[in-house]
Amino acid sequence: MENDDFQFNPEAIGSPLQPDDEPQGPVPAGFNERFLAYVIDAAPFVAAAYVTFSFLVKNGSVQYTFSAETKWKLLWIIVYVIYETALSSGGRATLGKYLLGIRVKASDGSDLSVTASFIRAVSYFISAAPLNLGYLIALITPNKRALHDYLGGSRVISIKERSEWADGLILAVSWALIAMLTGSWINSNFLKLSPEEKRQVAMARTTVSKVAKLEEIYKMTYGRYTEDMQRLAALTGNPNAVRNEIMKTIEPNTLSLATDGRAYIISAKAKNWHKTEVTVSSIPPRK
Repeated sequence: MENDDFQFNPEAIGSPLQPDDEPQGPVPAGFNERFLAYVIDAAPFVAAAYVTFSFLVKNGSVQYTFSAETKWKLLWIIVYVIYETALSSGGRATLGKYLLGIRVKASDGSDLSVTASFIRAVSYFISAAPLNLGYLIALITPNKRALHDYLGGSRVISIKERSEWADGLILAVSWALIAMLTGSWINSNFLKLSPEEKRQVAMARTTVSKVAKLEEIYKMTYGRYTEDMQRLAALTGNPNAVRNEIMKTIEPNTLSLATDGRAYIISAKAKNWHKTEVTVSSIPPRK
């Protein structure tokens, strides 16, 4: 060898002692842990709103109306917003975020201000409005930010590592809750009658009951029941009022009178989304 001197320069070959990659900063919190933290935080407020309102109605302190229930829920929403505002700002953590080891920070990594935290808390309801799409975008956005994070200038980070077993448990629990809440939402909005629909059904039932009363009067007068709605309406002396009430409370072309002269069955569909059928019959129900 022409040169017996052997020189080793680690920097020249990219020594592993000085890695090329720079630290990436805090790890964004995942969708599942964020969702589970949200449920832990929101569930007590939802339960408290329901339990306290039910208690007030039962002991007579409040008369149940849809308006009263809405106002009571709004009161608890305000309490929830205050809770989220106070504990998501200044480096603090809500109960759910504390248990899941995640924190809300400003987009630049500093502690979130009270004002930004308030905007973020209010924006929860904006995220929820379009079928919860504001929450779901966290699955695809950079740093897993939801719509309320963009509006509040925030991001959510994970401050501790978890085992694969813990991550699997969070995944299973969060998606089980999502399935349960989705089923509940479908039931409330498409299967279960809303308060307004219940009111519409009650109005339709009242109208059908009035028609049944006219049938009884008709039988007392003529000795039999009739399928002729015009004859029944004429008994009131104001057929137009009968027609107007039917048009107001009954789905068009659904009022049906079936009788053999000795018994009757009157059915109609309410003017609600479900087109709920109501029936009144002179035939006693079988036991």
